[in-house]
Amino acid sequence: MRFKKFLSLFLIFLSFLLFSCVSTANFDFSQINAQVDLGEYAKAEENISKSSKKIYGKKEKLLQNLDIGALSHYSQDYKKSNEMLSISERLIEEYSARSIMQTATSFLVNDLSMDYAGDDYEDIYTNILMSLNYLSQNNLEDAMVEVRRFDNKTRLLREKYERTIKSRNKNLKEGDVEIKEVSIQFSDSALARYLSMIMYRTDGDISNAEVDFKYLKNAFAKQPELYDFELPECAEEEINVKNNHARLNILALYGKAPTKYENATRVYYPYAGIWYKLALPVMKKNGSKITKITVSATSKSTGITYKRNLEKIESIENIAMDTFRQKYSVIEAKSLARTVARAATNTTFDALSDKMASDGNAGAALLFGIAGLATKAHTEINERADTRTSRFFPAYAAVTGLTLEQGEYDVTIDFWSDNNILQTKTKTMNIKANNMNFFEADCLK
Repeated sequence: MRFKKFLSLFLIFLSFLLFSCVSTANFDFSQINAQVDLGEYAKAEENISKSSKKIYGKKEKLLQNLDIGALSHYSQDYKKSNEMLSISERLIEEYSARSIMQTATSFLVNDLSMDYAGDDYEDIYTNILMSLNYLSQNNLEDAMVEVRRFDNKTRLLREKYERTIKSRNKNLKEGDVEIKEVSIQFSDSALARYLSMIMYRTDGDISNAEVDFKYLKNAFAKQPELYDFELPECAEEEINVKNNHARLNILALYGKAPTKYENATRVYYPYAGIWYKLALPVMKKNGSKITKITVSATSKSTGITYKRNLEKIESIENIAMDTFRQKYSVIEAKSLARTVARAATNTTFDALSDKMASDGNAGAALLFGIAGLATKAHTEINERADTRTSRFFPAYAAVTGLTLEQGEYDVTIDFWSDNNILQTKTKTMNIKANNMNFFEADCLK
């Protein structure tokens, strides 16, 4: 009787596991995406806020803040954006520390049972968005603080997983799954260096601006797989602006950062002669429809129009893919270990069922057989990849600059797809010398 009671409780526990891990990763974002494609960021943010309980699960608080923070940035609600992104940064730090404690739970169920702690690129580019929020408010001091925090996080990226991986592999026991040691290429950001450079130049600190330009060039030279495009010609102009002229700096964020999908495969467990499910997240680029971005600035006093094309300075999607590789190696090892453990458990139940049957104990054989079926069902249903990710980070950043006489200008930024203009952003600006004349436009197509 004690055995039957134990087995009944065990089966109830398995049933709970089968249905307790609910994620809203499959929410239909089509309406919200349509608004984002039209540049209606405030409407998209409002829809997300109203439907947040339907969109985000209990373990997805970070995603909600990242999504709202990004959309608020694009809609120029800079104060709200910084509030949401600051919360996001704190949650990433908190959840990353807590994830060690949650590892045991995720081993039993899946990574969706853990609080989403963000991908590395989400963590670092949160600071870039906050820096841009401050820049758009002409707050250079706080904008520079965020760039430095971005830089500090970038320096620690390699160490973040290397210590964990080396420590775990050093203490492997027989039968443990080894974590593959993967090196990432990303070590410096041309975009961060560019933002720092134009801020130093605005402050009149040409020496530090020149240092940033040197690092910007090195970012392209030393990371060719991430910067697989030409160094912007406009970058060097930033340290050669004459004192009696004003510089208008243009930044465009466009496209959508990578998303993840599940890749489910079968792993053969030779001891049982059975194939088991292994589900892993795969990051996929979304790219952009944008083929060209142009800016024009028309002087209100003279009527003269100055035009220029923007040049790509950062592939956020390349950096996202690169930095995800280290995290993926940890996920892969843990998922494989979990699948093998479930296979071993099921093999034990099958063996006990066969033994009970051979001993003539049909009742016990049936119960162990049911337990074996339950663990198989548990694996099939609950072995799911964690495909959670923020949805509104950009894929690319492009920049340019115009050296102008001081005065009032009508500035227009056009996003092109071949010969068609997909989106336009205009602004009247009073361009001054020795001032941060900064204009950002966004098109997540």
